[in-house]
Amino acid sequence: MMKLSTYKARLGARSIPAAVVATRPSTPIGKRPTTGWSRGKNRDLAHNCWIIATADPAKKRKEVEHLVSFDAAVDFPGVLLSHNSLNADRLTKKILVLTSLSIGVRGNGGLDATYVAQMARKFDWALRYRIAEGYKSFADLPEDFASDFSKRLTKGGILALVPIEERLDLVLGARTSSDALVINHSFASQLGVTVAAIARSPSFQLALLDADPSAGLDAGALDEDENDNVRGDDPTSKMQGTQNILSDTNGRRNLHSYLEILEYLFRLSERDLEHDRMEQNPFESMSLDAILNRDRKEGGRTDTLLPEDMMRAMTAAARYVASYSKYILATFHDSRHRDSLGTPANEMRSASKLMPKGGFIIWPIWNMGAARREPLPPKTILLDEAVRHLFAACAILIAGFAARRDIGVRSAHFGCLTEGENGLMTMKIYIGKTDQDRVDIPVPSILKTVVTTLEELSADTRQATGKEWLFEVAFDPKKPERLNSSRFHQTIDQFMEFMGVAPPEGRDRWDLSIHMLRRGYGIWYYYGLTGGHPDALSLMYRHNDPNMTRIYFTMILPGEINRLKTELEVRLRSSVSNRTEEDQAWVDSAYKRLSYLKEHQKAFDEPRCEMFVKKMLGLWRGTESVIGAGGKALFSDVQAIAERAMGTVRIGSRANDPSALETPLLERLIQYAKSHFLEPVIGTNMWCAADPHDEEHRADAECLKLKAKGKAPWKKDGIPEALMPDYDFACNRVCIGCRFGAAFQEGQLALRSEVNQRRHAVTHAATTALEHDGADLLAELEADIAAAGPAQRGGGL
Repeated sequence: MMKLSTYKARLGARSIPAAVVATRPSTPIGKRPTTGWSRGKNRDLAHNCWIIATADPAKKRKEVEHLVSFDAAVDFPGVLLSHNSLNADRLTKKILVLTSLSIGVRGNGGLDATYVAQMARKFDWALRYRIAEGYKSFADLPEDFASDFSKRLTKGGILALVPIEERLDLVLGARTSSDALVINHSFASQLGVTVAAIARSPSFQLALLDADPSAGLDAGALDEDENDNVRGDDPTSKMQGTQNILSDTNGRRNLHSYLEILEYLFRLSERDLEHDRMEQNPFESMSLDAILNRDRKEGGRTDTLLPEDMMRAMTAAARYVASYSKYILATFHDSRHRDSLGTPANEMRSASKLMPKGGFIIWPIWNMGAARREPLPPKTILLDEAVRHLFAACAILIAGFAARRDIGVRSAHFGCLTEGENGLMTMKIYIGKTDQDRVDIPVPSILKTVVTTLEELSADTRQATGKEWLFEVAFDPKKPERLNSSRFHQTIDQFMEFMGVAPPEGRDRWDLSIHMLRRGYGIWYYYGLTGGHPDALSLMYRHNDPNMTRIYFTMILPGEINRLKTELEVRLRSSVSNRTEEDQAWVDSAYKRLSYLKEHQKAFDEPRCEMFVKKMLGLWRGTESVIGAGGKALFSDVQAIAERAMGTVRIGSRANDPSALETPLLERLIQYAKSHFLEPVIGTNMWCAADPHDEEHRADAECLKLKAKGKAPWKKDGIPEALMPDYDFACNRVCIGCRFGAAFQEGQLALRSEVNQRRHAVTHAATTALEHDGADLLAELEADIAAAGPAQRGGGL
């Protein structure tokens, strides 16, 4: 056990980064107090409660300051991290936080405070699991600890990391009072966990009710536990008939960040954790990626929002803004005027004239939480609900068109929209993960109505608070701390239900998040433009040529990432001690830029791989067919991949069951999709399997051959060599005769339709010359289709 004097000496040798803005001796219970904090030179690393912040509060609306606790309950019964027996672990956590805020655990620059606060909470759960398993230090961990940690998390969430059932039985058995049990901070600490973990676990509450039917949740329990107030639902918590107490905190979805704690501790062991050095790599026996591939898989539908569903959501949002915004603003101003006069809030005739025909009546009354005694008349809502729906609609449109994260949307500010002389509209939006600053994003003109409405609605609140946030509207500007809800993760689903828009097929609810909308441009490119026209993408993103999107993500972005990585490697060869301030500033900036570029590429590449795998799975299952030289080659590859996957299936009762193959087959198909190309040919019904990086592929692409015919060989026009297939010179007829062309079922239907159209044109040609030319084109097309067939289809693999 580490002595307290040693603990203080080790802490005293470390500097306090500016990101630690305040400290206090212990973590307060309940809402964060405004007094009692040590700031500036009075900050003390020995204190067990810190406030950390890295973002500019003038640019980021929420989640700027975060509380990090070093005295949370981590063992039973009621053992806190601040106990002297855990001095070494408390020091480890503080070093982890300090390093993350300064140079970063990987030495590539300080991390965002939001991420560091989340990481600190996950450290507590890794520690709880280690203690529950009987290991006194991280240095003592066995080689399979990470694998077991992952299995436990994905099986039952964070509460499964500790023997919560046994602890609950002991607590109940030791009761001497007949008073009803209450789930609060004290009760959770006794169990060695957080109140958020047990308050959000339905199975825990059921187990508690079985033992004490009078038990209940303290109304302010979640407010008491700010340090672990985490959202999320774990699918395992909804399992029927389970005998174990499970958590509803999403262990599976956040699995990588939990396991990353062990990687960070191993990295820190090399230089900072002399007191608890991990000599063995926790992922030596099984890599982090291998554990994630094994445990992070989930059944059911992916979070991809398909184009038709995305368009329904954005159409509903646009319709609400267009139909209700003026009515809401008029009712809002009526409410403010009535409040200032102290008269009853009745609907004004001037506002009622703006009500959409057949729409809802909006009463100029705020519901601030008090229950109404009388039900509202049919098709009537209160002003606060109308404003919440308006917030949700505006958030959908901003996220969909600007492709930003939740914090970027919530941090929309007054004056964020500008229109250039050329008519290009741009919106300044906060980028939290990388830049931590506002950047200009091109957006369509529909957002002018959105931003103007929000600016008018938030005007008196902004004047009262002195802040510039658009999604803050107070019930009463004289009390600006009481705000109408802008929690998009809750209000967007309520808005979709209010608008009567049915959830996507196969779902009971929309469960629509800002993150899903943010992936919109990639989804539209790979899912929405097949057989369509590029005008859809041009309309959404103000692009004159959607092919530029394809060129950027396929050719330019990977090159930019590689160049930046190469330059970073050169700079990083010099040791940290030899770097100048300018060198370190460049390294920090380069890492942020690299992270941004990779995230940008990932958002585009994920839906590309998803669609690729979907096509290949369809060929294997027999639900999809393909013709064309490129399609036949793809089908042969799918067959070969399936045969290799069969070799991994153990011979047994399910050896001939196709479903037994799906897991190993899916893994191989995903790897294949990452290293191969299958692109929709924009403006056609065809797909292209040409690799733009392969010079031989470019030489054989029919669209590039056609493009070359239009160039005069004697002209030195300075046009560079084509670096990828040019879909401007592609159509169904050109692609089906190409070595790389693939026509799936929808493409085959389009080709048959084109044949019929050409036959009709030949039969009804106005002149003999047109008839002969049409007949030649028809014969050429039929010959290409015949050569492309017959259709390849699986199902019997």
